[in-house]
Amino acid sequence: MTIQNVITTQEDSIPLTTVQLETTLGPAEISWCGEKLSRFAWLSKRIRSKPRSASHQLTDTQQDLIQDIVDYAAGIRIDFADVATDLSHGTPFQQRIWVACQRIPYGEVVTYGELARLAGRPGAARAVGTAMSRNRIPLIIPCHRVIAASNKIGGFTSPQGIRQKKRLLDLEAGGPTDFKMPHNGNFRKMPK
Repeated sequence: MTIQNVITTQEDSIPLTTVQLETTLGPAEISWCGEKLSRFAWLSKRIRSKPRSASHQLTDTQQDLIQDIVDYAAGIRIDFADVATDLSHGTPFQQRIWVACQRIPYGEVVTYGELARLAGRPGAARAVGTAMSRNRIPLIIPCHRVIAASNKIGGFTSPQGIRQKKRLLDLEAGGPTDFKMPHNGNFRKMPK
């Protein structure tokens, strides 16, 4: 396994576990609050610490998810729809959007408007965009599968911005996709 760091702390008597790992899509960091996944982030730079075998500190569920992320990045079709997630930082509306987004199948895309309808809020496409920008668990809650109605990619919460979103869409499609990139190729949205 490609685990680089495992950090375990306590917050209000709930164990917080954070893992850094390398994937073929770049370095990533995953955090759990208790048994629920609370954060996933693509990192901007390679992890500098030496690899360690710290998997003994992780639960079987955590180890399985790490392996699934590594496998996904290597091109293996992985379904993250049943991963337990901590969505408590969002509003009830955002939580509905994230739950609906987590159900978008591998290799498929929906528009912001379609996701609003799936979450029971037709006409709330702009609010869906806001919810996607506040998604703390991209990849598991696959906001990369949500695009604009004009077939444009839109934003993405990653240091690599929309380039990473395009890489994920191409990976899941099994080759290059024809989604339109914005004119400003450096555009990115960072999590708040």
